[in-house]
Amino acid sequence: MLLIKPDHDRRVEIAGVEAPVRRPVDIDQAKTGFANLRTLRIYQFEAGSVIDGHAEDDEVFIVVLSGSIELMIRSDNWKENQRTFTLSASTVNGGVACAAYLPPHAAYKLTPQSAADVAYARATPIGTRPPKIFSSRRMVEGANLTVLLDEPAYAERLRLRLVAIDARQSEVALSSNDVSHDKVEALHFIQGEPAERIATITGTDTRLTSVDAWDTIALLPAEIYDLKFVAGAWARLLVVASG
Repeated sequence: MLLIKPDHDRRVEIAGVEAPVRRPVDIDQAKTGFANLRTLRIYQFEAGSVIDGHAEDDEVFIVVLSGSIELMIRSDNWKENQRTFTLSASTVNGGVACAAYLPPHAAYKLTPQSAADVAYARATPIGTRPPKIFSSRRMVEGANLTVLLDEPAYAERLRLRLVAIDARQSEVALSSNDVSHDKVEALHFIQGEPAERIATITGTDTRLTSVDAWDTIALLPAEIYDLKFVAGAWARLLVVASG
């Protein structure tokens, strides 16, 4: 198990965007040693910027974690090439378009409608399938844990899950087995409040460690963790995986 800290000072140049863009989370195989899950990158876009991008040889999940964006996807033999979709951060009430799947060689145009945190996860598949937009829906797993989005099968290599944790009344303990997919490489990104010491974690051959918001946990297929959110916290857990 590896706990990966963000770099809130990291900025990257994007063609067509006037100012460098914040990219606090920038995780690739050089950091994780994964065989299949290539990258997880999370950008903080400003309203009004326009991002033209490409899936290249990968399949890609784009997930809106805060704010709202407009997204146009262009892919061969897809009837929705001229349609603009509005994607927003999911809520515990469900019913919000919040994520998109891009197949290899698809292009996209992303326009933030507000300040927006947007995650990109990549893996390289063998085949291809059409683009797709995914909406959250409330799938309650317990009094303090709500699955907002679960997509384990549409993509060839990628798996996606988004979970809300409510520890505002009392601390909440969960295991990676409660939120992860089986026998896969996985990255678990935590967003929420408080910003510091939102939880503590223990894992395979690790001691008790403090976890902050914007930290990411990297797990090999055989690894597990136990996570305890402090009383008063609320969090969203983005799980991206590849098997």
